[in-house]
Amino acid sequence: MRLGLRLGLILALVGVLPLVGLALAASGAARSWLVNASVEFQVETAEMLASVIARQLADTERVLQSQLANFALANASPQVQQAFLISTYRLFPELDATFLLDDAGGDIVPPVYQSVNDALQVPGHEQFAPARLSAIRAALPGAAPTGFAWGTPRPQSEGVPASLTGLVAPVDGAGPRLGVEVSLSAVASRLRAIAREDREVVLFSLEGVTLLQAGPHGVVDPESFRPLLGTISADLRYRGRDGQETLGALARVPGQDLVVALATPVESLDAAAEAIRLRTGYIAGVTLLAATVFGGLLARSVTDPVRALRDASSRMGTGDLASRVDLRRSDELGELAGAFNTMARSLQQNQEDLGRKNVEIEGFNEELRAKNAEIERFNVELQARVDRRTAQLRAAQASLVQSRQLAAVAELSAGLTHELNNPLAGVVGLLQVLKARAGGEDPMLDAAEREALRCTEIVGRLGRFTQGPSGPRDGSEHDDVDVHPLLSDLLSLLAGGLRERQITVHHEPGILHVRGDESALGRALGQLVAAVRTLASEGSTLDLRSEGRDLVVTIEPVRASLDDWRAASLGFWAARQVFEEHGAIVEEPRERVGLVRWVVRFPGGEP
Repeated sequence: MRLGLRLGLILALVGVLPLVGLALAASGAARSWLVNASVEFQVETAEMLASVIARQLADTERVLQSQLANFALANASPQVQQAFLISTYRLFPELDATFLLDDAGGDIVPPVYQSVNDALQVPGHEQFAPARLSAIRAALPGAAPTGFAWGTPRPQSEGVPASLTGLVAPVDGAGPRLGVEVSLSAVASRLRAIAREDREVVLFSLEGVTLLQAGPHGVVDPESFRPLLGTISADLRYRGRDGQETLGALARVPGQDLVVALATPVESLDAAAEAIRLRTGYIAGVTLLAATVFGGLLARSVTDPVRALRDASSRMGTGDLASRVDLRRSDELGELAGAFNTMARSLQQNQEDLGRKNVEIEGFNEELRAKNAEIERFNVELQARVDRRTAQLRAAQASLVQSRQLAAVAELSAGLTHELNNPLAGVVGLLQVLKARAGGEDPMLDAAEREALRCTEIVGRLGRFTQGPSGPRDGSEHDDVDVHPLLSDLLSLLAGGLRERQITVHHEPGILHVRGDESALGRALGQLVAAVRTLASEGSTLDLRSEGRDLVVTIEPVRASLDDWRAASLGFWAARQVFEEHGAIVEEPRERVGLVRWVVRFPGGEP
């Protein structure tokens, strides 16, 4: 059989036979695959929904427990307790009602909710009549000695999402309890996002009560799902109410008496299988026709150039090295013809140049030996340079890593300072409002206001040490910085750690001005004091004073081990880098028996 005929038959068979086989098997295989894929998808989706609902409810538990733990309500006045209920209700849009209950379940202060008759409406909260309060209170869990307990869920009604009741008790079991009704509107939104026109999503209780529903009604059959409500996850195939085959899946919400169920009719998958079968048959017919036509054209385009190459090769075999193939094509066969012509020219040229090449090769070998000797000498010198440069790069890399770590710490502290300023300002404002509402002096509110203002002052001091560089490091655009106020602010921030080590601090303020970056100098002083604190023993005395242009830091007694010196060395190194960038010289510590003294010698500046 000739090459052209074989090429045509192979193209037709390769192009059409797989498609014909695919068309024959598409009906059953596509439907089976779609059914299995739909079952796997529904089980994964149900497990994902159950996990998301569990995380949402766990977050609600944790936040409400923290809210109750952050307020000392046992001895608070009724006004403070009522304000706690109102603030809790406003802070959490998912809460429909809040109660403050005693051990017997009675109201300590009136519950907070949004009545349909209220003139002031809080966005995001459900409105209902006061008569529903008794039903909510009855649904609260009977006992919650400590922590959080969920009560009876309320199914969704027309236009109103389902809800859960919960009771938060103090961790120590003493004090008022917080009762809440939590709306499941966020869970309903997630169910609607998963539901489709042919998929129903339902949230059940373990008793089989439908709490939330999204998608077409009637696809999920509660009676078919009821025997599986206690399982962690499962898939189910059953006949629906109208007799059609249905694929279902369920998953239990971890830690809750809730179950997520999904169901999709198998009929919705048949259309996709039929479309695959019809399209495959159509493509097979078109491919057969195209393979027949283009197969013949392709076979001819291959066989003609092959014949020309065969004839030229035969002539070259007889010794005619001047034989060429005249084939002007841009495909692989054209490239083959060009390669053949190049080979023929090369063979012809090689015969002429062979003698001359032998002489040139001998000279080249001599030159190559000389080059190899030169390269070997250069490699020895290059290796020495690389070794020296590697040592320099390792030292620079260590400095760069430490600088990046310090910059990351400063950036994190700056973000924390910025984030704390706003809530502290809000706390001070709320305390002032509460004082105004109290109508006079209130020692507890006064004390709280003083502590909040103190926190604001501490955050302000911390901000001085977390700002980025204010100018270039050469000092040309820096301001004049007084070192001792920086030390005073720094010692107030580190006072807790120093007291914990029982270290007595003597700071003798003086006048020591330095031109440089205030934030960088503050962090360097902090590194120095922190390193000195590591070396200090319990009951030691830390003395800081200025002598002329020198800052003298003394600690005694010192009974530090070798490991303590290693732990403090990184802080000394980081402080030294910043001081040297500002032109200062850090002398090596002078150690006597039980006493170590450091001296930072600053350059001249404005007095």
